[in-house]
Amino acid sequence: MSTDLTIRETLPALVACYQRAEAEVRQAYDLLEAAEKRLQTGFMDLGCNCFSTNPRDYCKVGSQAADLVMETIKTEAWRVLVERMELRRVLSVKRRRELDTQLQNGEKLPDITEDNIVGMLQDNLASIDIYMKEAIHEVFDFLRPLGSVLKVNSEYELGKRVILRHAVTPGYIKGTFQVAYRHEPELTALDNVFSICDGKGTIKTYRGPLCDGISESKDGMGATEYFRFRCCQNGNLHLEFMRLDLVTFLNATAGGYRLKGM
Repeated sequence: MSTDLTIRETLPALVACYQRAEAEVRQAYDLLEAAEKRLQTGFMDLGCNCFSTNPRDYCKVGSQAADLVMETIKTEAWRVLVERMELRRVLSVKRRRELDTQLQNGEKLPDITEDNIVGMLQDNLASIDIYMKEAIHEVFDFLRPLGSVLKVNSEYELGKRVILRHAVTPGYIKGTFQVAYRHEPELTALDNVFSICDGKGTIKTYRGPLCDGISESKDGMGATEYFRFRCCQNGNLHLEFMRLDLVTFLNATAGGYRLKGM
């Protein structure tokens, strides 16, 4: 991933579009406020002063109503920008979920300017090494769940195979499967970790080859560069690792913090 992403080519146009739209929204609400006051004044003698031009919140008019609307618009705009910057594919699972929560709630989002967008991109690029260290431990914990009841899974180190429970769901077409929504970040991180440990940098697709392969398979089975997979009707995902040298590296890097027999 580099700063020469599509977002940089379209950034000035996106910011200009947003800022022009914001000015138009605020102008429109100023006009609505003026119309509301005119109605209330004109109909006052008839005992009616309850006119409101804003159906979202009858207590807010003019600039206050525009602020409420722009909060929603800004949040939606940041969601699009985050997708265009493809930030989720370089974040650890924890940070990806924190970002999703922030976008969902619309809290503490900076104004949409070129400086803020480029700054967010550069900050995340500079932190990739940190995110990957976090992701390595997250992936190990995901693959080696504490107290797993499945015999093929070992709590302390990876072997050649692993079974991930409730990782997939049956598709609409018989024999097909989709990655369970709540486990998609882990599988994307899994692809990312193996790709980076292999010296190839971050994954090149948004969801990663494993998620893509599962979704595209006609019978729930297939293989990517690093994994052979088989999906089951009970939601289990059977993975076989194609690169045992990377498995050994992952065991040495992340597995050491779990003391065997403890």
